[in-house]
Amino acid sequence: MTERRRATKAVVGAGVLTVLALSIGGVVSAELRSGDVAADQEAAAVEQTRTTSAAMPLVNTALDSGDIVRLTPASRSIERDALADGEGVTFSVTVDGATFNVTSTADTLADALAEAGVALGWDDQVSADLSAAPEEGAAIVINRGTTQYVTEQIITPHASETRNTSSLLVGETRVVQEGVDGDQRVSSSVQYVDGVEVSRSTVLTTQLTAPVTEIVEVGTRKPVVAAAPAAPSSSGGGTTTTEEAPSTGGASSTSAEYTLAAFKRAGVVNWGGYKFTYYSQSVLPGGGLSIPGRHINADGYVSDGDGYIVLASSAPKGSVINTPFGYQGKVYDRGTVGNHYDVYIR
Repeated sequence: MTERRRATKAVVGAGVLTVLALSIGGVVSAELRSGDVAADQEAAAVEQTRTTSAAMPLVNTALDSGDIVRLTPASRSIERDALADGEGVTFSVTVDGATFNVTSTADTLADALAEAGVALGWDDQVSADLSAAPEEGAAIVINRGTTQYVTEQIITPHASETRNTSSLLVGETRVVQEGVDGDQRVSSSVQYVDGVEVSRSTVLTTQLTAPVTEIVEVGTRKPVVAAAPAAPSSSGGGTTTTEEAPSTGGASSTSAEYTLAAFKRAGVVNWGGYKFTYYSQSVLPGGGLSIPGRHINADGYVSDGDGYIVLASSAPKGSVINTPFGYQGKVYDRGTVGNHYDVYIR
């Protein structure tokens, strides 16, 4: 009985163990199958992602939530992309008497020239727009410009004017106003291109001396012929020669163009074809040359009784001429030659 119970327990125990083993194996197998399925699904998802990233176009494509797409932004134009790849543009530059080629990837012509070592001045002239991109095969010409400031002296010749006057004989002239040339300084801004002047503009004009017109008087009066002295007279067979033959009647007045003070300041007066100088009466010989009615008139001239002022000349004694001193003159003395007359004053 006992042995049978032990056998039964053994069988039951073996059965239980078998059931437990089968249960555990089933669970393990199920878990293993579940892990394999998850791994297979993950691998499929990765493969699907790879396939989608490699083959899917970037435009007009419907994407699933699991798809991965990488986009690259277009930050430059196709031309700039080409330049960035090292292609560049090549153009020629002519400056300072030389022509050479420049290859550049710069965005503007100004930058390309700067990179090539071409310095531009403020007044330089460039044949293309510096702010535009350089063009393939372009021929760029640079003309050097400069600006200079110059000052010049400008002389303006004076004008001349003539005036007729009866105070001078025909053929005589007298300058009454000296002519003066005008003098000014003109400052200008002058622009040159490659050494050739292209423009000039006046910046400042300074008048140093204004021009003055020359005025010349021209004589129109005909000369006056002096009156001849009276002829010598004879009486009773004897001949008596008079040394002087004063005219009869009083002297007529003339227009006074010179006062005695002006005459003395001038020293010499040329008038009416005559030359007048003055002498003091102190040089008259004793007795006063037998001048009838000799006296000093109101204007300071030595005069005779008829009002003639006393003259010395090579003309015959008694000759009467007009003078610019307000009186007619009469020759009483010798001393000067030709139309030169000395006038006696106090």
